[in-house]
Amino acid sequence: MVLAWYEQGARIAYIAWSVALVVVALLGLCDPTLSWLQGSQWALTPLRSWFLFLLGVVALAASIYTLGYRLHHPLWSAFWTPLFLVSMVGVLTAQNLWGFMTAWEIMALSSFFLVISHPERPGVVKAGYVYLVMSQVSAMLIVLGLLLMAYHVQSGEFAMWAIKAHELSAPEKNVIFGLLTAGFAIKSGVAPFHIWLPRAHPAAPAPVSSLMSGVMIKVAVFGIIQFAIMDLGPTNGAWPMVLFVIGALSSLLGVLYALMEREFKKFLAYSSMENMGIIFMALGIMAAGLDWHRPSLEVIGGVGALLHALNHALFKSQLFLIAGGVEQHTGRLTMDQLGGLIHTLPGIGLSFVMGAMAISGLPPFNGFVSEWLVLRGMLLMTLQSPVLVRVTALTLALILGLIAALAGMAFVKAVGVMFLGQARQPLPYTSLPRTMGAPVLVLGVISLLLGIFPGPVIAFIARRLLATRASSGALLVPVHVIVVASMLLLGIGIAAITSRVWDAPEVPRWGGGRQTTSAMQFSAASFTKAIRTTFAVIYRPHRHLARLGPYREDFPERIVYQGGTTPTWERYLYRPVSQAIWRIAQYSTRVQAGPVRLYLTYLLVTIGVLLLTLR
Repeated sequence: MVLAWYEQGARIAYIAWSVALVVVALLGLCDPTLSWLQGSQWALTPLRSWFLFLLGVVALAASIYTLGYRLHHPLWSAFWTPLFLVSMVGVLTAQNLWGFMTAWEIMALSSFFLVISHPERPGVVKAGYVYLVMSQVSAMLIVLGLLLMAYHVQSGEFAMWAIKAHELSAPEKNVIFGLLTAGFAIKSGVAPFHIWLPRAHPAAPAPVSSLMSGVMIKVAVFGIIQFAIMDLGPTNGAWPMVLFVIGALSSLLGVLYALMEREFKKFLAYSSMENMGIIFMALGIMAAGLDWHRPSLEVIGGVGALLHALNHALFKSQLFLIAGGVEQHTGRLTMDQLGGLIHTLPGIGLSFVMGAMAISGLPPFNGFVSEWLVLRGMLLMTLQSPVLVRVTALTLALILGLIAALAGMAFVKAVGVMFLGQARQPLPYTSLPRTMGAPVLVLGVISLLLGIFPGPVIAFIARRLLATRASSGALLVPVHVIVVASMLLLGIGIAAITSRVWDAPEVPRWGGGRQTTSAMQFSAASFTKAIRTTFAVIYRPHRHLARLGPYREDFPERIVYQGGTTPTWERYLYRPVSQAIWRIAQYSTRVQAGPVRLYLTYLLVTIGVLLLTLR
């Protein structure tokens, strides 16, 4: 009884805490000068309030969703989830280096324990340890960069960094920028540091996955904007190109891997990798405008990055919550084992279609607006720029267009294989409570409204967060989103009236003279075969045909096809590095084991080296 009361109280406190975060963030955005929002150790600025607002909105949706979610350990989540939320608040509001890194480490550890909340499932513990190792590598790089900043500025207070950090020399800026970018890039899950992302996010419960993908990886974006771009100021001009390369590589690889993925949550994790790449490209535009003294680029890049961070937080948290609903409803997350869910989960199916359109960058949803801003920033880079910059900008624009097309194909696959058609096998369907369907539908409606009426949000970001007077119309020209949305709705209406879909007769399916079965439907692999063949140099596909039966060589009773792709980064980068570290660790055990006099020798040698070095 006591445990049940504790669980129920934790859920109510979760909702109340989320509402408080939204309210405080809105107050910080409207009037950041309020005295109770400013302190010596913790404070809010418009930029911090923006990311705090993202956290509050996603946490509120996840907290309501959790009331009906059953696929988690309630007591485990009731302890670690609030700590995870508080740590992210601490990261966003810390006023000094020590507070920031303390909250950062608590965020990493609490999310690690949430990832391994189902240790009985195969691969969960390994995924958690991979995430923890990458988190610690990220933390070491970040703390090293921040310590260098504090050393050169002679202060660990962030308020002093905003005043003095831009006066650092170019070599000092380059080292700090490189360390911070690498550290925050690992935490954001972009290529080539993405190895933890498709492991940790699918292993965590759905509400935790929505927080990690919707907010936690955006905290790294906050770090880059605040410390590497705003505090350091202009650099030598090469770092924007680094951000462009990371963003383009991550976006392209993320959407290509998502196309081949058959596990629903892993598919969404790779999609997060793609969208973080888009944000990094926007950050590259912002940094380029700062380095090249072109305020228009700085504004459009900053608005694009911050708006896409909001948009991705909305539709990606929505999609991960939908994945949790599908798992609770069917007990499955493999796409090829599902089908026809639109008939058993019509509300969830509609929400998924809305989220799929938003994340694919299709109008009139919000993903189209932020991706258009990033594309327009790339086109703006071609004006009054050297030839190399023009070629780079046009190449990035083409890559972004290709990414949008591939993302649309990936989510057409997901919608078609899982929600359309018919069930591929009998499943023990479980009804879902309204508390799981309402939050995802509301998030989809918000994405639609932000896509139709983006002007006020864009103007607010430009004026309040970036301190510029640029209007939303000037940033969106020549696209008028309301006009585009109206034309789309008009076209859909005309098509529906002329085709008279409500009078279409229902006839039996034709299977070429054979009885139709669910096995005749497109699978996730067959739908994307053309992409797998076209990008074979990246995928390194492999397949195996197994013949079954007593006379399988000549007269097989059954043929089983098994195919897949080669994890290139893991095989050629991370596996050799991990094996080398393991060999070094094994060798170090020889040094560790020994008599006491050997340890005394090590101690004396170390003291001697220190004395010679510090003399």
